[in-house]
Amino acid sequence: MQRITKRLGIGVLAVGIAAGAAARIERPPVALAQAVAQSDVSATSATSDALKADVERLKAEVDALRGELRLMREFLLQRLVQPSPAPPRSVKVAIGDNPTLGNREAPITLIEFSDYQCPFCRQFVETTLPGLKKEFIDTGQLRYVFRDFPIDQIHPLARKAAEAAHCAGDHGKYWTMHDLLFQHQDALQQDQLVAYAQQIQLDTTAFRGCLEEGKHQASVQQNLTDGMSAGIRGTPAFVLGKLRPDNTVESVLLTGARPLTDFRREIERLLAEK
Repeated sequence: MQRITKRLGIGVLAVGIAAGAAARIERPPVALAQAVAQSDVSATSATSDALKADVERLKAEVDALRGELRLMREFLLQRLVQPSPAPPRSVKVAIGDNPTLGNREAPITLIEFSDYQCPFCRQFVETTLPGLKKEFIDTGQLRYVFRDFPIDQIHPLARKAAEAAHCAGDHGKYWTMHDLLFQHQDALQQDQLVAYAQQIQLDTTAFRGCLEEGKHQASVQQNLTDGMSAGIRGTPAFVLGKLRPDNTVESVLLTGARPLTDFRREIERLLAEK
């Protein structure tokens, strides 16, 4: 009897030990469970951060592609507007009541027809006009005249931008606004034009009123009409020559964002004429 009891005791003890071991296998300690959970959270967080970084990178790439496509579209549309180079022909254009740089008595006059959304016009303003100003305008040999030629079909904001420049000109800041508009060709909505007026310290209420009432609509349209009559179809376009008694310039029409050397050669030729 004692042997049976002893054996039963040993059996119960063995079962208890086995059950405890099984429990430890089936249920990990609390610390281990917390560590596993924390590991899962960290892995999830790292994955989320990596996904966010990938999304931001893809967004940047898409924005860059959109910018390149916009420039390509702009270039192709501009080429469509600008016909293939035609044989040089003489045109006659009036200065009119338009903004000018340089001495009124300068022997040579350069008239440009331009569009504030035209990338080639901006190229001329940034790369060629500074050289012309330094070499010929500031030295009294050249007078530069700016005339508006907004191409509404591809540049729907250019016309109102031209009006904005004239509104600024009412307060003596035409050229300051002119430069700002070319610097911000992609931001020419009316509220942005008003912001530029504020930036150059104009009375924004008066400026906005000038835009909304269309004070300079007629003068911008007259520039466009005169350019069309002269055979201009794209921008930039230039008429370079000596001022005639009737306040007009007659010369060969020059088109495209030409380098400074082209203008220098023609100006020096005209200056050398008797």
